Amino acid sequence: MKKNIFPLLILSLIFCSCQKEDNNGDFGGMWRLTEIVKSDGSITDTKEKNYFWKVQLELIKIGSQFGRFQNTGDSLFIQMIDPKCPSLKKYGIYNNSNEKFKILHLDRNGMRLQSDSVRLRFRKF
Repeated sequence: MKKNIFPLLILSLIFCSCQKEDNNGDFGGMWRLTEIVKSDGSITDTKEKNYFWKVQLELIKIGSQFGRFQNTGDSLFIQMIDPKCPSLKKYGIYNNSNEKFKILHLDRNGMRLQSDSVRLRFRKF
């Protein structure tokens, strides 16, 4: 009987420690928004502010709002759960319901995104 308990204990620990794999690569993690360039050329420096995008699994948290995203390699599609939130503009989200960004640059240190209305620069935090 005691011989059967040890393998059972090991198996239960293995199954309990399993978690869903995050396949976001360099995009996963926490990003600090450092600059917003609007289509009219005006620049907003946000380095001193704490504007973060947090990415984990298939969810994105922008400020205090949650959404889903799809990263296709050269484009990023974001759909916010609460599309009526007006505070997302300071985070670079101007089309709250569905935002599409072209990925200009993405590595483990920085990211640059461009939509129809803004160009965003991030630093990995």
